[in-house]
Amino acid sequence: MPSMASQGKIHQIELENFKSYKGHQIIGPFHDFTAIIGPNGSGKSNLMDAISFVLGVRTGQLRGGQLKDLIYAFDDREKEQRGRRAYVKLVYRLENGSDLLFTRTITSAGGSEYRVDDRVVNWDEYSNRLKSLGILVKARNFLVFQGDVESVASKNPRELTVLLEQISGSDEDKRLYEELEEKKGAAEEKATLAYQKKKTIVMERKQKKEQKEEAERHMRLQEELKAKKKEHFLWQLFNIENDVEKANEEIEAEQRSLQEIISELDGYENESRKKEKELAKYKKEIDKREKKIAEKKSKIDKNQPELLKLKEEKTRLNAKLKNTGKELDKRREEKKKHMVEIKKLENDLADLTKQLDDLQTKGKSEGGKLHLADDQLKAYNSIKEEAGMKTTKLKDEKEVQDREQLADVEAQKNLEENLQQLESRKQELESQQKQMQSRLKKIVEAVGKHNEELKRLRREQNDTRKKLGDSKEKYEMLRAKISELENQLRELKADKLENDRDAKLSQAVEALRRLFPGVHGRMTELCRPTQKKYNLAVTVAMGRFMDAIVVDNEQTGKECIKYLKDQRLPPLTFIPLHSVRVKPVIEKLRTLGGTAKLIFDVIQFDPILDKAILFAVGNTLVCDDLDEAKHLSWTGERFKVVTVDGILLTKAGTMTGGTSGGMEARSHKWDDKKIEGLKKKKEGLEAELQELGSIRELQLKESEASGKISGLEKKIQYAEIEKKNMEEKLSKLAMEYSAIKNEIGYIEPQLLTIKDNVMSRERKILSLEKRINEIIDKIYKRFSESVGVENIREYEENLLAAAQELADERLSLSNQMSKLKYQLEYEKKRDMGARIAKLESSQIELKNALAEVDEREKELKSTIETATEEIDTMREEVQEWKSQLEACEKEIKEWKLKISAATTNITKHKSKIDTKENLITQLNSKKQDILEKCELEQISLPTVADAMDVDSASGPVYDFDQLNRSLRHNMRPAEKEKLEAEFKQKIGSLISEIDRTAPNLKALDQYAALQEKEREASKEFEEAREEENQIRKQFEAVRARRLTCFMDAFNHISGNIDKIYKELTTSQTHPLGGTAYLNLENIDEPFLHGIKYSTMPPTKRFRDMELLSGGEKTVAALALLFSIHSYKPSPFFILDEVDAALDNLNVAKVARFIRSKSCGGGGGGQDVLEGNAFQSIVISLKDTFYDKAEALVGVYRDSEKSCSRTLTFDLNQFREA
Repeated sequence: MPSMASQGKIHQIELENFKSYKGHQIIGPFHDFTAIIGPNGSGKSNLMDAISFVLGVRTGQLRGGQLKDLIYAFDDREKEQRGRRAYVKLVYRLENGSDLLFTRTITSAGGSEYRVDDRVVNWDEYSNRLKSLGILVKARNFLVFQGDVESVASKNPRELTVLLEQISGSDEDKRLYEELEEKKGAAEEKATLAYQKKKTIVMERKQKKEQKEEAERHMRLQEELKAKKKEHFLWQLFNIENDVEKANEEIEAEQRSLQEIISELDGYENESRKKEKELAKYKKEIDKREKKIAEKKSKIDKNQPELLKLKEEKTRLNAKLKNTGKELDKRREEKKKHMVEIKKLENDLADLTKQLDDLQTKGKSEGGKLHLADDQLKAYNSIKEEAGMKTTKLKDEKEVQDREQLADVEAQKNLEENLQQLESRKQELESQQKQMQSRLKKIVEAVGKHNEELKRLRREQNDTRKKLGDSKEKYEMLRAKISELENQLRELKADKLENDRDAKLSQAVEALRRLFPGVHGRMTELCRPTQKKYNLAVTVAMGRFMDAIVVDNEQTGKECIKYLKDQRLPPLTFIPLHSVRVKPVIEKLRTLGGTAKLIFDVIQFDPILDKAILFAVGNTLVCDDLDEAKHLSWTGERFKVVTVDGILLTKAGTMTGGTSGGMEARSHKWDDKKIEGLKKKKEGLEAELQELGSIRELQLKESEASGKISGLEKKIQYAEIEKKNMEEKLSKLAMEYSAIKNEIGYIEPQLLTIKDNVMSRERKILSLEKRINEIIDKIYKRFSESVGVENIREYEENLLAAAQELADERLSLSNQMSKLKYQLEYEKKRDMGARIAKLESSQIELKNALAEVDEREKELKSTIETATEEIDTMREEVQEWKSQLEACEKEIKEWKLKISAATTNITKHKSKIDTKENLITQLNSKKQDILEKCELEQISLPTVADAMDVDSASGPVYDFDQLNRSLRHNMRPAEKEKLEAEFKQKIGSLISEIDRTAPNLKALDQYAALQEKEREASKEFEEAREEENQIRKQFEAVRARRLTCFMDAFNHISGNIDKIYKELTTSQTHPLGGTAYLNLENIDEPFLHGIKYSTMPPTKRFRDMELLSGGEKTVAALALLFSIHSYKPSPFFILDEVDAALDNLNVAKVARFIRSKSCGGGGGGQDVLEGNAFQSIVISLKDTFYDKAEALVGVYRDSEKSCSRTLTFDLNQFREA
């Protein structure tokens, strides 16, 4: 066993604010075997962490994330305080009794500070000082943490090897060993390669002589081939230049024709623009006049209501004047009649007075002629006088009554006449009211109908305006869309003429699709690139399969081929989906990065066409630039790549590209489907445009509706005026009717009263007459009897008839006279002149008003007539302008047709020029290909010596005079093809002969260099072998040193582990104990492989560690730990609850073992470790363990200060002597 550098032990520990220990505390002294005890959570393990901390163990192994976490803190607030520090000081007492102080401090910045004997040192010096005392911080040979025993018990063989390398120190050579091993392998490989190189060069040198002759023959053939190719290329360039010259001449001719047509087109467009300006002028003039017409119409419309009102007023005034005239004439006539009537009444009154006087005279004369006796007459007169006296009062009363009756009868007659007149006027007013109400009703109905018609026309006008607006908007939108589509079609070259082959091909495909259900169509119809930039790339990638037809199966393809043969149609390629064989997509090509993509992924198609598309393009890649394509195609694993501008790079290393009009033209086929769709869309839009109809018709319709609306509005306006007049008249009639009705209501009661008075008075008069008659009859009774009459009245009737007749006549005359007097008085009272004067004044006013109305009407009519004449004149002018407008539109249409025809001709000429330019481009491309081939094959073509003699702006001028005369004349295409075939046949035969030679052309230059290379290879081989030997020696030395260190440790540990295990497992029941041993998995290089640890507990057979019980594993692990500690023992050994998994019996054994090693073999047995004892500091919770210790350190929790505290107790004083 290796000896220790010096022996000593831990005397005490000083710590301040470390973990749960608050403030400054001193723990110790520690004896040779000290047990640390205390309840769980009191801080026992923190004391072990303090010892580990001061001995340099990393923070991560001390249950802390960083150093600041190890400083005591009462709470989180205290933890956040700045300037917090902590330290742990270990007092190590040497054998000579002196103390060595180790201090580790946690600074306020959160770092570590190391001190040895209060002197600040760095970590390396601190670690080396511990190492000098046998304390290996890296190997932790002094420390067993809680759980380390279980960790050791569960280590696999490789982990045990790592542990043993740390203990032995062989891991210090591990890095150097691995570096030298790598260098050794590289040197061996280098030497092998140098030897192979030398061997290869020797073999090459032997072959060069044979290759040299073959190379010389090959060079001769190459010169012949080069000359033939030179002649072939020169001949091809000669033909190309002739064809280009011819095509340029044709282009110039076409351009001249095109220029002429363009000049004509400019003339047409100028004329068209002039006509359009003229058209705009006409429209402007028409709009100007229509605006004036509208203004005139508006003026007329404004005057019409006033004119109508004037007409109405005139009609009213005329009617009123007529009525007034009639009334005046009537009143005058009445006045005349009134005067005549008065005169007549006066005459009649005079006549009646005369008649009455005559009658009185007659009565007197006749009264004296009565034939009565004198006595009788006297008696009669006496009686009559008596009767007269007795009836005087009654007769006077009767006479009064008669006069009143006569006056009432006359008044009654007048009232009846007035009432009759009022009733007639009332009936007349009622009739007028009915007529006016009927007229008003008709006017209201007409206004209602006109309003409804106006609403309908306005709706129609609004609809027409809306339709016109929508039509204009839609027209503009459609024209914009059509223009946009035309631009797109021009961009896509949709106006190019389809050649005969494409037309026949399209017809053939349509026929096949129609006849055979399994035909899907052409590739260009079934798929398309996802972006336009890939058009050319996809075209190049597909190649000849671009026009292939996809069918369902092979049978459909055969039927299609038979049909093509029968119809003598050009051959086509068919791809049967069911039987075509394709290689799967290489998925890694989708993840190459950069701009590289699979062509298959940039094509849009129906999933059922998957196989056809994959067959056509395979795993070809597409990328944006040539450099990336070169990298993908020619470095590492090669791929077929095509760039977006059509350059194709194959796996074989060839590159095809350049400007090719044919390939670009083919790439436009991808746009054919889009062009067709755009054309159909354009046709649809044009159809919609046609369906919109003429906007001009809508404008006329809207104008017509406006005219009708204006007419209706005027009618409604006139009707409203008439309605208003009618309502005013009805109002006046109603007022007059009401007045008449009131007058009738006033007269009728008077008439009834008079009638009642007349009737009652009539009765009263009859009563008076009866009383008079009775008095007279009574007085004349005797006289009547005396004269032989019944009564005096009979006497008077018979004898006095004449007298009575005279009296009646006189009474009648008196009545008539009274009546005439009353009537004359009444007529004289009537004022007939005032009414006539009033009517005459009213007539004058009406005539004046009528004159004013006539004057205003004449002015308005004159204004309207003038405006109407101006409107008619302007309408004639508008009609003339419209005629000129239509003629101008017709001319513009003709110019447009000419422009369209010229544009079509321009398109045709441009198409021809494009075709020729494409031909020139193809020829130039072919020329460029030839020149590139010449450059690649290093063929120098002859050029003209003096380039100033010719036009050399387009490049070098080749000397075609070196061609044979037979090759320089103009040939027919058949002759050219024949001569081309001869060139190819001769060149092909030379190439075949050259291919058969298969020489190494470099052999001529390499033969001399091979000997030099051989010498250099030999020298390189010797140097490599020397370097290999040196590195092998260094490697073997390091390997031996590492193996020695490792095996020394292994042999020591392996030799002691069985003894220690036996001591730990020996008991009275099993005095021999158990067995334990270590086995190496590889003896030659044990540090590269595992160590197998096997034990056999007492009364049990050998078994692996994982098959042992918990206690058995712990004992086995302790045996291994004690054995490892015995190899390079530290002066002390700190163990944390290693007895946790042991029963009491095993605890006692382990405690006894530790005491025997710590207290100088207190157990009385021989030291199985054959070395000096070590200090043991053990944390334990089992009394059967810590009662074996020399001293106890008790840890408890100070609840008042919330920190850990310790007590030290020496047990030696209680030991039995």
